[in-house]
Amino acid sequence: MYIYSYMDESTYRELMKRARNDLVLAVEKRRGLLERLEATEKEIAQLKRLIAGIYTYDQRQEDGDLLCAGEGLKEAVCTALRGTKQDVTISEILDTLKELQFPIERHQNPLGSIYTTVTRLMAEGEVVAGEPKNEKKTYRWARTSLKAAHFDLASIGQVVTLSNSKRRSR
Repeated sequence: MYIYSYMDESTYRELMKRARNDLVLAVEKRRGLLERLEATEKEIAQLKRLIAGIYTYDQRQEDGDLLCAGEGLKEAVCTALRGTKQDVTISEILDTLKELQFPIERHQNPLGSIYTTVTRLMAEGEVVAGEPKNEKKTYRWARTSLKAAHFDLASIGQVVTLSNSKRRSR
């Protein structure tokens, strides 16, 4: 690393400009990766629901449990919420878990267990409250990319290098 006293002003400014541009590009790359991750997680959840529906219809299960071995209630609730495009109540989450063949009956109070799990997921920022439905609270999956990729690009205050070597000010 250079010590400022050995750099002239133009070298320092150019180095700072490049570092800021690289930072902006890395943040944008992370945002894109998080969006791809969220889309893949949603696809997995929808496929699990599809498989559960086919299994229920066919009443044959060839490949073992629908949810991966060791998946707990938290992962099952995440799958249920990721796999829907609408706000859902705790009862609807319970129905989805049953669709997914999750052994929710093993819990002494299934609705209470789901509510507790959803409350924890809300505290972690993974689930948000939805619009009430028939005077019942609803919930939906919060986009991971918005939570994890929050970064104030304006605070960098430099030229941003975009693809195809285009530049624009931020």
